[in-house]
Amino acid sequence: MSRRALSDNLTEQRRSEEMMRRALGLAGKTQPHPNPRVGAVVVSEGTVVSEAAHRAAGEPHAEVLALRAAGDRAAGATVYVTLEPCSHHGRTPPCTDALISAGVSKVVVGATDPDDRVRGAGIAELEAAGIDVVADLFHDEVVAVDPGYFHHRRTGLPLVTLKLATTLDGQIAAADRTSRWITGAEARRDAHLLRSENDVVVVGAGTVRDDDPKLSIRLAGYTGRQPRPVIIAGQQPLPETASIYDRNPLIFTPRRIDLPQEQVVSESKGLVDPAAVFEELGARGYVTALVEGGSTLAASLVAGGYCDRIVFYLGAKIGLGTGVGAFAGSFATLAAAKPLQIQSVVMVGDDVRVDTRVVD
Repeated sequence: MSRRALSDNLTEQRRSEEMMRRALGLAGKTQPHPNPRVGAVVVSEGTVVSEAAHRAAGEPHAEVLALRAAGDRAAGATVYVTLEPCSHHGRTPPCTDALISAGVSKVVVGATDPDDRVRGAGIAELEAAGIDVVADLFHDEVVAVDPGYFHHRRTGLPLVTLKLATTLDGQIAAADRTSRWITGAEARRDAHLLRSENDVVVVGAGTVRDDDPKLSIRLAGYTGRQPRPVIIAGQQPLPETASIYDRNPLIFTPRRIDLPQEQVVSESKGLVDPAAVFEELGARGYVTALVEGGSTLAASLVAGGYCDRIVFYLGAKIGLGTGVGAFAGSFATLAAAKPLQIQSVVMVGDDVRVDTRVVD
């Protein structure tokens, strides 16, 4: 390869990296689940002429919006898109048709779509139309922007994150059940941002009885969608009135209960079957789920292998005794400990956030 050809290749590689980062930045600001987060950038003669992101299910996809904004300048252009364009009819027409009709010359695809309805078909259709396609150079980066989508399409289940706010010695509440506030204002704000990244927020019936939570995102200026609350009921009755009932919760219960909220009856040995909970959530198109305790629910889900990630908010406090541990039950032997992979540790105000992945 000549020096000039090598230089041209390096220039093209740098441009692709820059444009894909730009498209990923657009995608990361959206929440279109059950659809994927997708960003697209149209470049003509080295200049960005338009860009867009897919905002919500049922609305136009990123490629279509970017092509509309580009107009005639899309002809002969290169389109950088984070995820493989769809080639099937859903709520909206195929994106491949729009790209072909616009006369683009090249499409750089960050990652192949894991959805069975796409999975390479979109790329094949573009190539059959004579469009140059470069794919999967940014697969890991695309997955990092929308890990729940890839997990859901691979398993049919939501990506489940358990959130725990504890003292440094592992207590989520004092013996008298008080827990406000173990962490400071900055950590609590960060926890609301974590909620905003998820489609549903799951709690046990004990949390509803003890804390009367709304499980909403309460951030100044926040206008995004609110995650749907999910309650896993047990043998003890739920309260007749609760703040969460105003937010259209989905209740999983081992037997029908006298409440007007939507219920799914799922019973296993007198309790709700956790597997059925996440299978049902996945079937409903919920891609990500955040579990916010309490200790009994946390222990059962982690021990049963239903959590994919755990986010710890470690408050700058120690309990100086035994209150309510993060996980109910007895820690009988070290061999029973669950291994975790620590992915990041950051200060949030005076507290610490530790993001971990549950090791299979």
